[in-house]
Formats: sequence, structure tokens, C-alpha cells
Amino acid sequence: MDCPDCGTWNPDDKIRCWRCGKELPKPPEPKKARKAGSQTWVWVVGILVLVLGTLVQCGVLRIGGSGDDVGLIGSVLSAF
Repeated sequence: MDCPDCGTWNPDDKIRCWRCGKELPKPPEPKKARKAGSQTWVWVVGILVLVLGTLVQCGVLRIGGSGDDVGLIGSVLSAF
């Protein structure tokens, strides 16, 4: 940290400037790291929406429509 009075570099753990003796300002506290799980639910919901949307677009999953339209999964299961 540089002394605000004389501009001399001082280690961060020092309270006074070694050259001019003036009291140094306290160094800023390091920022706390963000928790990894704080936004996990956003990613889970986003991936779930993406997967469900892909399944609907591919015709694997049918939403709404008539009861006769069972979709690809129903067709495969009825074949067994």
C-alpha cells in the first residue's frame, strides 16, 4: 500500500509509513466468495425447461391435444 502523504510503498500489515511516520489507512477487507449453491436452482430450472421443450418439439412428450394422440413414448410402450 502506498502512503497517501509521501507515496512510499508500505507492506499491507504496517500501521504507519516507514518513511514519514504518518498513520496508514486500513486496507480494504477482501471480498467474500460467493457460495457455489446460491444460483444452482436457477440452472436446474433452466436445464429442465430446455429438456422439456426439446422433448415437446421432438414429439416425445405431448402436452394438450386429443386423448388419441399418445406420442412417441406411448407408441413404443404399446408395442410391447
